[in-house]
Order: sequence, then structure tokens, then C-alpha cells
Amino acid sequence: MVSIMKSLTQFAGTCLTLTLALAFYSSFTHASDEPIIEERTEVSEVLVPLSAKEIEKHKAGPKRGASMKQVEAKYGKAIKVHPTKGKPPITRWDYPEFSVYFESNSVIHTVSRSN
Repeated sequence: MVSIMKSLTQFAGTCLTLTLALAFYSSFTHASDEPIIEERTEVSEVLVPLSAKEIEKHKAGPKRGASMKQVEAKYGKAIKVHPTKGKPPITRWDYPEFSVYFESNSVIHTVSRSN
């Protein structure tokens, strides 16, 4: 019984190998048996380091919607707080790298400062 099972297993393996070989071959031929010319293109990711100036330019400032408390907790006290103006009230806080504009209590815009 064991030898019959071994023979069946070998036969099944041979059939599977033959089936895969035929499928592979047929994927490279047309119905007219002319070979298919297959063109492949490889895509690679290239990482380019940023200069110090570009890194400074892309520094993350406070995101839109952050509260005054969240900004102060993350970036510390501003070097200058401008008086609130207008309705709705707009306030500007200046930091060394950026200025933050608030409407009421929420960030509406962050602007990088040139040194």
C-alpha cells in the first residue's frame, strides 16, 4: 500500500511539473506559435538628500486647527505675540523659524520666516 501511495505521489508531482512547464511555454507564444516579445521596465526609488536650506524650508510648524495651548506646549512661548486685531479676532505669534496666525484660538496659517 505504501509503495502505491509513493508511486501516485511521484506521478502527481510529474503531472504538476509538466503542467507548469506547458503553462510557462504557452505564456510566451501566440496561437500561431510565434514567440511573444516581452518588454519589461524596472522602476527604482531614488532618494535624494536635502540641503540644509531645503530642510529648514520644510520644517513642520503647527498644523491648521491646533489650539493656542497645543502650539505653546509643542513649540514653547513665542518670541513675540502681536496684539489681536479685527473680527473674527486674528492673532500672530512669532517663533524663530515661523509665524503662526490664529483665528480666535485655532491655527489658520503658518508661515516660514526668512533669516
